[in-house]
Amino acid sequence: MKHYLYRVQITAYPEGSMKPSPYCPDFSYPDPDWAPTDWDPSPEWIERYGGRTGSAFFWPKTDDREFKSRSAARRLKNLIESYGATAIIQRSAPIFWPEDGQERITPQTS
Repeated sequence: MKHYLYRVQITAYPEGSMKPSPYCPDFSYPDPDWAPTDWDPSPEWIERYGGRTGSAFFWPKTDDREFKSRSAARRLKNLIESYGATAIIQRSAPIFWPEDGQERITPQTS
């Protein structure tokens, strides 16, 4: 049976949510004053992530998160898209595990 890992990649952010870098024209970063329309952080959100002034909104982390199931990745994708961004789910190449009793896969020699 083949096994895969899944991850979410944001492919487009909503207009106004990112600021261009003054140093690198190909780079932008999240605007700390932007928040999705009608987004209202709960008291728990503010307590957990900080009571700073402004929206306290931040984009969910995607760059180092991997999921064992497509459905888990889909939950993150749906959350990101609820904020107005566009995202895709990427699937890894098949993952192969060593045979029982082996620590790693060794190259087969012919």
